[in-house]
Amino acid sequence: MSGFMILGGGVAGIAASYTARTLGVEAVVYEAGNRAGGLLDCFQIGGYRFDHAVHLSFTKNKTVRGLFDQVPYITHHPVPVNYEDGRWLKHPVQNNLFPLPLGERIEAIESFVNRPDNGEAANYRDWLLHQYGRYIAERFPIRYTRKYWTVPAESLTTDWIGNRMYRPALSEVLQGAMSADTPNTYYAEEMRYPQKGGYRTFLEPMLANADVRCGMRAVRIDPRRKSVEFADGTVRHYEFLISSLPLPALIEMMEGAPNSVRDAASGLWATSVALVSMGFTRPDAAKHLWFYIYDEKIMAARAYSPSLKSPDNAPAGCSSLQFEVYYSRNRPLQMQPDHLAEHITDAVVKIGIAERSDIAFVDTRTIPFGNVVFDHGMHERRETIRAYLVTQGILPVGRFGEWDYLWSDQSLMSGRRAILKLLLQGRP
Repeated sequence: MSGFMILGGGVAGIAASYTARTLGVEAVVYEAGNRAGGLLDCFQIGGYRFDHAVHLSFTKNKTVRGLFDQVPYITHHPVPVNYEDGRWLKHPVQNNLFPLPLGERIEAIESFVNRPDNGEAANYRDWLLHQYGRYIAERFPIRYTRKYWTVPAESLTTDWIGNRMYRPALSEVLQGAMSADTPNTYYAEEMRYPQKGGYRTFLEPMLANADVRCGMRAVRIDPRRKSVEFADGTVRHYEFLISSLPLPALIEMMEGAPNSVRDAASGLWATSVALVSMGFTRPDAAKHLWFYIYDEKIMAARAYSPSLKSPDNAPAGCSSLQFEVYYSRNRPLQMQPDHLAEHITDAVVKIGIAERSDIAFVDTRTIPFGNVVFDHGMHERRETIRAYLVTQGILPVGRFGEWDYLWSDQSLMSGRRAILKLLLQGRP
């Protein structure tokens, strides 16, 4: 029997395991993949390395910095940009409108000044209209919402926004419409990335001496017997169970879960991500650390450059990009991998990033869980599941265990808190 059994070897599960070990408690991590890392893992193609989507650390949390900073890192001062129909605009677009034609800038400013006072926004679309006015909202974030979240903006709540969306003063909108010389208002002033090994390297201090058992995919949980059965037929018993598995998958494998809980779980959904990774035989194909794509004719919502994050991610004299295409049960991915690769290749040429002759390879693969979707009713469904898990002695952690829009540092602290809570209280 394992005292603390942890399902899932992503950052939350690894943090839970590490915290337990530092307190002298046995904790075993069971990971379905062939190594720990989860969404923070990476893969290599020849001498090129790609993370599972864009990852950069901007945490100010002292506990997380104390762990991550043990790894030699590169510091970036991010200046993200946006591509829209042949133009590049600094990010965020609402206070960097200068590249637009004069008439469009005037229309955007008038719309911002006359934006509606919606009071308490009923949905994300209302919130965007209130913050930016109709012209800016509909031209930029409302378009982008369909690409990134795969649903119309009115389908989303607003409690996930936090500081992710900048709300400018009129003076900032005016300055950004009259001049390209504007201050950087991105929510993170500095971002860090390991010198070598990809973003996963930040986990290495916690993985040292960790008991991680890979290739162990959980298929059935019996809370009464406190047991977990794995795909290979192995059964393990636990005293305390911590799970970073996605809530819908967790409930599906639980013996005796009531219909009300199963119904709630079936109503939770997340986006998936198709990653299109490209290696270039020239050093300067990637000019921006990352950029957002508003052009709806291009399926990718954003792209980032692994080779700019660290030169270690590409061979000498080469560069790389990875594009993210989001899809879901609401908007399925209808292109086959080779067609998607060709679509993104066409976009690279169209945007002017590189010529076909500069491309060494194009790799396409998918990540089943990307972002939790905050549609209406999600919170009620999530709370139904959480309340049930408490009665079963199971503590969910991480982005998909807590079913929340958590960054990597928040997921790390989620795993840490779970262990501290169990040790202090002796129960979930």
